[in-house]
Amino acid sequence: PSNKPPPPQDPELEKFGIYAATAPNAARTNAVETTLPLKLEKGARIAFVGNTLLDRAQEFGHIEALIQLAHPDHELMIRNFAWSADEVDLQPRPDNFATVPQHLAREKIDVIFAAFGFNESFGGMERLDEFKARLTSWLLDMKTSAFNGKSGPRIVLLSPVANENVPGVPAADLNNERIAAYT
Repeated sequence: PSNKPPPPQDPELEKFGIYAATAPNAARTNAVETTLPLKLEKGARIAFVGNTLLDRAQEFGHIEALIQLAHPDHELMIRNFAWSADEVDLQPRPDNFATVPQHLAREKIDVIFAAFGFNESFGGMERLDEFKARLTSWLLDMKTSAFNGKSGPRIVLLSPVANENVPGVPAADLNNERIAAYT
């Protein structure tokens, strides 16, 4: 440490950050059933949460573009809160960084696309039941949170992506049975 006192808090900066200590939390509500095919309302507020599958979507924009293209007059808002290596209930963040649910409440989210299971699959078949219990608990918590202030969100789960064998690396042979179990 520098042995210098920390700088004074600037209340102006509070307007621009989303901090764990001060960010909103969603009220509890009844769960809303998600039916497929998913129908999006005009002005729907969509969030991506989960692991690297959706984190990397920030770099390319393909998923967002396809959703917008399918609903050109809906004025959709899409926000990406996915972080590489996130698991369904293990989402480490910097100190005082708001939780994913706090971000969802701040953005008044109606629909959640969630990608979980790939990272958890490295726990092997012996941890599959634990993953199912963790996912069930997470879904119940999310579905009964009125992030938009009115109702629980509709949630779409994205399955982990299967591996391919490439020369010298039999990834599919090594991983796909386990990945399929976590799908």
